[in-house]
Amino acid sequence: MAAIEKYLGCEGVKQFKEATHLSDIQSKNDPQNTPYKSKYEAREIYKQLSSKIKDKQDDVGEIDEYLTLLSLCFDLLIGQNYVDTDETAEGEDYLLSILKKLSEERFENSVNKSLNIHVLNSLGIVSSARGDLDKCMQYFTEAEQLFLDYRSTGQGPPTHYQELLEPFEGSADEKAHKRNIAFESLHTHTLYYLAQGYAKKEKNSRSAHYCHITLHRQLDAGDYNPIDWGLNAVTLSQYYITVERFNEARHCLSSGSHIFDSSKTNVSELSEEEKELQDQREIDIKRCWIKYGLALLESSRDKMLSEIEDNQEENEEISSSQDTANSSGSENQEIPPSDKDKDFEEFKLELTAYEESITDKLVRTFDEARKIFLFIIDKIAKAKLFYTFDSHACDYVELTQDNSKAYKLLAFFELDMDRQCKMHKRRADMLSDILKELNPKYYLVVCRQIMFELAETYSSMVDLKATIIEMDRSRLSQQSVVKFNKLVEQSIYHYQMYIDSLRDNKSNLPDEFPEGDVRPALVAYFCMGRLYSKFLEPDFSKRVNFMTKSVDHYKCVIDYCTSHPQAIDLVASEFNICKEMVELLPLKIERMKQHGVTS
Repeated sequence: MAAIEKYLGCEGVKQFKEATHLSDIQSKNDPQNTPYKSKYEAREIYKQLSSKIKDKQDDVGEIDEYLTLLSLCFDLLIGQNYVDTDETAEGEDYLLSILKKLSEERFENSVNKSLNIHVLNSLGIVSSARGDLDKCMQYFTEAEQLFLDYRSTGQGPPTHYQELLEPFEGSADEKAHKRNIAFESLHTHTLYYLAQGYAKKEKNSRSAHYCHITLHRQLDAGDYNPIDWGLNAVTLSQYYITVERFNEARHCLSSGSHIFDSSKTNVSELSEEEKELQDQREIDIKRCWIKYGLALLESSRDKMLSEIEDNQEENEEISSSQDTANSSGSENQEIPPSDKDKDFEEFKLELTAYEESITDKLVRTFDEARKIFLFIIDKIAKAKLFYTFDSHACDYVELTQDNSKAYKLLAFFELDMDRQCKMHKRRADMLSDILKELNPKYYLVVCRQIMFELAETYSSMVDLKATIIEMDRSRLSQQSVVKFNKLVEQSIYHYQMYIDSLRDNKSNLPDEFPEGDVRPALVAYFCMGRLYSKFLEPDFSKRVNFMTKSVDHYKCVIDYCTSHPQAIDLVASEFNICKEMVELLPLKIERMKQHGVTS
């Protein structure tokens, strides 16, 4: 504290230490009814010291660069104090005043570089809290450029502004090393803020880029909280999942898991509350792995469906394409290098054990898909040990939905349709069990999701069973007909259950569905119209009745879209099919009545 002692003497040093203790230590123990008591006391001392510094400036009579910078450091402490006590406007005034002073003066002392960057970061944080994202990003971007411009000069690390308050100790080389660490750390904070800012502006690619750089810098400098670093790394993986960069996603997940696992505290050393928090974080990392596995299976399925569609449209060299696909297997399914983030640099960590537990390649066969499926199921089982239905109902339900989705995706790769049906039956059972436990009064949105998913699950089983019977008519027995019709009934029942949930305790449905339910509701009507025509019914009058109900449900889609034209875009293909079926089915029903067709 050579600068403070030089200008304010030993008494000034004593006062500064007292204010720092009040602000950083004592304030944490302030009572709830006076939460800023110590902060206020610290502010008064800072103001007194700042006033003495300004008096010294007046006594000098000319600009003393060192004294001016010390004065600005105290203004920074006061401004931050105002921000900390939720007096943001006053704090911002102090920060802007510092920024203006720095731009007006031509300081030779390099300390103004670090002070300038810190003030810009602080103003960015204030603007972000106020919701002014454009201004916030302007400050952070300016701070980033200021750092890059200084580094481009090739000069050594600048004197850190905190050295004016508390000088670094050690030899000249040791001080230079500490300055470099402090300056780099300041820039790392800027990059972290930029990552957060871009995330708020929904510029996910830019946010991921800055987050990745921040994590790298923290790891290389050894300046990070292992728990926070691990959680941030696995969170970053979720972005790479959304853009199907599974190599990068797996690397981030593995890195986060490795750092977290390496830093876990022995349970015997933790309180019950600390143990629960550590367990929850560990499970949340597993849930990120679950999302990774599901996304990998989903992308693999979509890739194969796209290939099938392309082959059907082009209708060229079908057999050659099949041979190529069979011979290449999954080895060639890695995302092309051109699609990868060329700026992505892997973390320097030993991750073999984590990365070998699951592939980062798209898969094509059932055996390959099953390995991912088993990985997902294992993570879900462990997650449910913590997120039980009684203690964390919403999390437990989401894990159950993930479990259902895993079976759904695995079924796509299964060639045996009977086994596919069994997988969907597993889905139906687990979803039905959870739906019975949920009270719609408190979990209406979740209940609707499950109702709809159950309806889709039973509908998938209907389609599979219909194909099986069509391929082998010998399997059509009285018993199989009863089972088939039961599946149709279950699908219709759950679609109708979803529709009825939109009544909100009223006898009639609303004239207009809630925004998020418009498409699901219309799709439910469309699917019920389709399902009523699926019944295997030899009785002529019952068949006519089912077909009439089918027409009625198609009309529900048409009537709603006629009353609400904006809904047509949400169900364009379904709407066109409904119009066709409303014209064709009545003609078919009429012909059946005229000719007494019974089959």
